[in-house]
Amino acid sequence: MTKRGFTNMYLKNVGIFVEDLEGAKKFFESYFGAKVLKTFDNPAKEYYSYILEFDGQTWVELMKKPETVSLPKDPNRLGLAHICFKIDTREKLNEIISGFKKDGYKIQYEPESEDGPGEVRAITFEDIVIEANYGY
Repeated sequence: MTKRGFTNMYLKNVGIFVEDLEGAKKFFESYFGAKVLKTFDNPAKEYYSYILEFDGQTWVELMKKPETVSLPKDPNRLGLAHICFKIDTREKLNEIISGFKKDGYKIQYEPESEDGPGEVRAITFEDIVIEANYGY
């Protein structure tokens, strides 16, 4: 494959279909400081979405529509494996880890110590696999 020479390119957004739109929005707001940038409501098609902004550049679009299906989600499935957030302090990473545990999310791995660089990976809200790392 030929490199196309793009410059200043970054991932703009990831879209996720969810069953509980409000719950998903609250999850990303509380854990990662997401802000609602836009909403789309189309009652005629029963389509609703929130575009959440994280850092002034990155968005996650949460979407809901009636024709989506809920199938078992093995964390080792093919396709999108996880979403990773880079955290700016170790204290914030520790808060996220504590919150994941308190809220009963399945931790797949976490740092061995509470200081220095580290990463946590968890199966979270509606089986969305989230990583958060500090210092990498």
